[in-house]
Amino acid sequence: MAPPGAMAPAELQSLRSFLRIASIIAMIVAILAIILIAYYALVAAALGAFGFVVFGFGIIYAVIVLVVQILIWLNIREIRAMTDRGQYEAAKSKTLIWMVLGFIFGYIITGIFLLLAYLKFDPVINWQRMQGGGQVAPGPWMPQPQQPMGAMTPPSQSSVPPPQMAPAPGAAPICPKCGQPGTYVAQYNRYYCYTDQQYL
Repeated sequence: MAPPGAMAPAELQSLRSFLRIASIIAMIVAILAIILIAYYALVAAALGAFGFVVFGFGIIYAVIVLVVQILIWLNIREIRAMTDRGQYEAAKSKTLIWMVLGFIFGYIITGIFLLLAYLKFDPVINWQRMQGGGQVAPGPWMPQPQQPMGAMTPPSQSSVPPPQMAPAPGAAPICPKCGQPGTYVAQYNRYYCYTDQQYL
């Protein structure tokens, strides 16, 4: 889990929003499945045995959709709880299976929003690892440190990364814009301000 004072990336809010929308859609699809079951059953009953032959598959599929959507709704609640606890990797793994079932038995739309949530887990997981001092792969949500114009990198520095030094206690520089202390990024051996999104 990230430290209490650490600012979460915007992807975390998007992730929660997509999970919330997927939960609502799962319930809507479940209600539509109930309506379809009732409609098919009434039509099949009116047509007699022939009706049950014609609409039997539709009734069975609608029942499967209903059951799967209820299970998706229940599991999204658990995934959201895991996300709130900072268990992002476990929540991502749990999202995958229900995303696939959402595509198959959710008329695609449930799976789409679970897919959007699934894709947001990677930057959030990287952010969590960075807060814990772990090595993370740079992504589009975290800018690369820029060198001054005209600066040349010696060949030896580009081929051999510099040793990672732990920051001295209480030595975090203060951001000149917002006045908040920077967060140490072990990947680049530099401090980063999340408020102004710049390296110090």
